[in-house]
Amino acid sequence: MKKTQLFEYLKKQKPSLLIELLQSAYEELDTDQREDVFGNIIDEIPLSPVKGDQLLQDIQAFRSETLSGHYYSPFNINSKNYMHIPEETRIWFSKLGDFLNDSTRLTEQGDLSTAVECFTILYDLVEKMEAGEDIVFADEIGSWMIPGDEKLYIHAYLSAAAATSTPEEYASIAMPLIRRDSYSSFVHKTYASAVNLASEEQKEHLTEEVKKHKIKTKLR
Repeated sequence: MKKTQLFEYLKKQKPSLLIELLQSAYEELDTDQREDVFGNIIDEIPLSPVKGDQLLQDIQAFRSETLSGHYYSPFNINSKNYMHIPEETRIWFSKLGDFLNDSTRLTEQGDLSTAVECFTILYDLVEKMEAGEDIVFADEIGSWMIPGDEKLYIHAYLSAAAATSTPEEYASIAMPLIRRDSYSSFVHKTYASAVNLASEEQKEHLTEEVKKHKIKTKLR
C-alpha cells in the first residue's frame, strides 16, 4: 500500500468518511494499540456526567458476560508463550478499570447508592478473579493489572458505603476489602480509610468484626 498517495487522497475527503475509517481502524486494533493511538486524545476529552442508571446496567451486563465465560480464553502454556496475555483478558481489565473509574465519579457526583451497587458488583468480580475462578486467563494474573488508582477506587467505594449503609452493611462491604489489603502488605491502607470514613457506630461495629475474624490491619 502506497502511504503517500493514500494520505494525499484522504486529505481531500469529507470528515464523515474519515470518521468512518477511524472507526474501522479502531475496531481492528488490539487494546494496547488503541491506547497507543488514541490514549492522549482520550485524556483531552471533557468529561460528561456519569448516568448512574446506565452505568449500573452496563456493569450488570459486564458481570453476565464475565460469568458466562465471554472473556475466558485459555491456552496451553509453555516456556515460549507463558508471558502471553490473551486479548480477552486485556479487554476485561480495561473495561473493569473504566467501570471502576466511572463508579468513582458517580460517588463524586453524589449518586452514592448507585455507586455502592456498581462497586459491589465490580469488587465481587475482582474477588473471583483473584480466587482463580475461570473469568480471565494468563499464567500470572492479579489486581496489579487493574488500570488506574485502586486506592482511589476503594476510598470512593467506602465513602459511598459509609454515607448510605447501616453499621452491619458497612462492615460487610469493608471487611473483604480490608482482608484483600492485608494480603498485599496494606498497600491501599484500606483499614485506615474505612475507619476514617465511618460514623462512630460503623467504626465500632467494624472494629469488632475485624477483631472477631482476626484480620490483620497492619504490618508486624
